[in-house]
Amino acid sequence: VSEVTGPAATSEPVIAPSFEVPPAPIPAGQIKETVTADVVVVGAGVSGLMATLAVAKAGKKVILIEKSASFNARGGHNAALGSKLQKANGIEYDKHKVVADLVRWGSNQVDARLLMLWANNVNETIDGLIDLAEKEKIEVMLWGNDLPDNVWPEHKTVHMFGGMDEKIVAGMIEKAAKEAGADIRYEMPAAQLVRDNGRVSAVIAGPEGSYTRFEASKGIILCTGDYGNNPEMIQKYCPKAADIDINVYAPAVNTGDGHKMGLWIGAAMQEESPHTPMVHNLGAGPMTSNPFLRINIKGDRYENEDVPIPYMTNAIQLQPKNTSYTIFDASYADDVVNHTPGFSRTVMTNENTQKSIDDAVAKGVACFSAGTLDELAGKIGVPVDVFKATVARYNELATKGVDDDFGKPKAMLSPIDTPPYYASKNAIALLVVLGGFNVNTKLQVLDKDGAVIPGLYAAGNTVGNCFANDYPVAVPGLSHSRALVFGRLAGENAAAG
Repeated sequence: VSEVTGPAATSEPVIAPSFEVPPAPIPAGQIKETVTADVVVVGAGVSGLMATLAVAKAGKKVILIEKSASFNARGGHNAALGSKLQKANGIEYDKHKVVADLVRWGSNQVDARLLMLWANNVNETIDGLIDLAEKEKIEVMLWGNDLPDNVWPEHKTVHMFGGMDEKIVAGMIEKAAKEAGADIRYEMPAAQLVRDNGRVSAVIAGPEGSYTRFEASKGIILCTGDYGNNPEMIQKYCPKAADIDINVYAPAVNTGDGHKMGLWIGAAMQEESPHTPMVHNLGAGPMTSNPFLRINIKGDRYENEDVPIPYMTNAIQLQPKNTSYTIFDASYADDVVNHTPGFSRTVMTNENTQKSIDDAVAKGVACFSAGTLDELAGKIGVPVDVFKATVARYNELATKGVDDDFGKPKAMLSPIDTPPYYASKNAIALLVVLGGFNVNTKLQVLDKDGAVIPGLYAAGNTVGNCFANDYPVAVPGLSHSRALVFGRLAGENAAAG
């Protein structure tokens, strides 16, 4: 860290996070080579790959640099609102209503212009990927729930290419970009942007002391992902993302490199704070996405369990020691069919369901089973008397058919009275942090005065102002979809100069 002083300095110096302090310019003697292109893309996730493909298809010289030995991709959901595959299955959404749902989810602390930019361009983008998949003989599947009028709306937006594996999507795009003439250079970590006379004209990258200067006549596009593995940035911009059980998706290379380089040359980070964490219950025990009884370590019920996963994790973070359990019994198979479908919920069972529960119990980490409530309370370390009283109260409400305590719908109130009894630990798992730079609808990065920084574009998770509060599972696959759409548009805009 460094001390920041100035006219407003007091006797107590303000300590700036180390990532906010620009490093000294890299000496010319350490730059071993200079390479020129029309556009340079930094970061080979799906946004960077899509930007690279777009520039190459526009007939411009493009270089993609990436610090890893290959591209980075995880997950597998990609949203659209009326792709050719959705239309063939009778699915098409009112984009204005969907954007309204997203704005509402973000408490209107988002830039609706960017969300409309996504909505206006998403179907064309996904259709292009479907064409690529057909060429590569890769099956495209739809997934999700069509619940537009549910209490918690959800749309059947997800496209999966060859299964739940975004590496397949990344591989398709990489191949197409190379065929279109793109120059892709892996193991080339970006270190600094160069801004001359106001314009970002180059990025310096490579191993320390033996750098390459990549000059771009039309633009540089930052597609470096999030900062989920930069503890200092997490503490400043999204402390909730540190209050978790596990970090599951954010790769080790996602350390906010693009965010730092942009800040050093005057880019403005989004004003909405804190930034938005994407948290799910990955790594949790079985049935934790379903609205069964949930208790904290005091043995108390604390919420209406019929909430989406991000809201569920919010409530867990308010509980003692960030700990809660989902309680269900041997009749779970009869119960889940009455649960409203929703993101990651189980609404039907098969012969493998009990096996997965038994396997989890055998591991003894995230799921526990017992023949009595007393025994179960002992296994999860909650007060026996309080726990039994909570279950008794819950059973009373289930028998009555009215949740006087929290208002959960009658269909989801099922008594816990059939042994064996189960307790699954609810996990808080960070996938990514959604926060980045202020940009305009051309994906040009803005400075603190709202002016365009010439020559600098952003896509993917270096772009801010699209999310607030929580990740909206109302549109599953939105994060990848936004990265793909904005990557394509940033590439097209940069190529056009």
